[in-house]
Amino acid sequence: MVSTIKNNSTFKEKTRLWLLDHPNLNPFNFSIKRSYRNLTSGIRTFPDFIIIGAGRAGTTALYSYLIQHPKIIPAYTTNNEDVADLHFFEYMISDNIKWYKSHFPISFSKSQKKHFITGEFTSTYMYHPDVPKRIFNLLPRVKLIVILRNPVDKAYATYQQQFRFGEITTTFEETINAEFRRMNFNTDFPELNSKNDDFENSVAHNIIRHGIYVNYLETWFKIFDTNQILILNSYDLKNSTKETLNQIFNFLNISNYDIPDISPVNVGTYTPINKTTRQKLIDFFKPHNQRLDELLSTTHNWDD
Repeated sequence: MVSTIKNNSTFKEKTRLWLLDHPNLNPFNFSIKRSYRNLTSGIRTFPDFIIIGAGRAGTTALYSYLIQHPKIIPAYTTNNEDVADLHFFEYMISDNIKWYKSHFPISFSKSQKKHFITGEFTSTYMYHPDVPKRIFNLLPRVKLIVILRNPVDKAYATYQQQFRFGEITTTFEETINAEFRRMNFNTDFPELNSKNDDFENSVAHNIIRHGIYVNYLETWFKIFDTNQILILNSYDLKNSTKETLNQIFNFLNISNYDIPDISPVNVGTYTPINKTTRQKLIDFFKPHNQRLDELLSTTHNWDD
């Protein structure tokens, strides 16, 4: 009896592992729509634009506004067509190009493709050091959109989101102090740095570093032509929504359009950040923001 139970347990475990390695053949994961998209991936188009970040800066809202334009067809996802968030170029889900193309519209000819554009957003693409080259190798002419938020507000909003998800359990002050210690440790003992690119992309452990935008954008500018990258300010998207969207439509070479629903999306509510903590972060980010303004020839006024 014991032997039979053990054999059954081993068989179940082997079956489970095999299904994890072959998700497309998992009968419990079968979807007619997904199978159809996979089968027709060869006649589907690649994205014309990608919103690459930054997280908690308005990427979800921006994408939900853009796909209301009659010329923009959204990427397809299983859970919500309004939220692309594919993570393909981080290879968190798949490195299969057919899988990636299966999320975009069918295009039978170049003449048909002239009537629409499509795109996706993954708010963590900006941070991963390997993603710029991966995108360029597959989509050298794709247009990239970045939306930036005051890094202090972004850090606090990211913390609140991660705390709500249970990925962080410490206070905001404890969390950022731990990250500062890790940053100093990597500087003081570089030989012990794991240089793990996936860790660099991890949101839960990099809420401060992900606000040093200039470090990431420098990499993108080395690989892509500056004319392919549009940098936006989340303040402008919130307070001058129509003008900002028209700026994007011009960048994408499509006509201006009055988006019918520009109501706030994915907005969190929480208590204000401690004033002392805020000033500490303002002081930390100030030299990095100055470098960013020099790179972009802008003035963000984030020192308050």
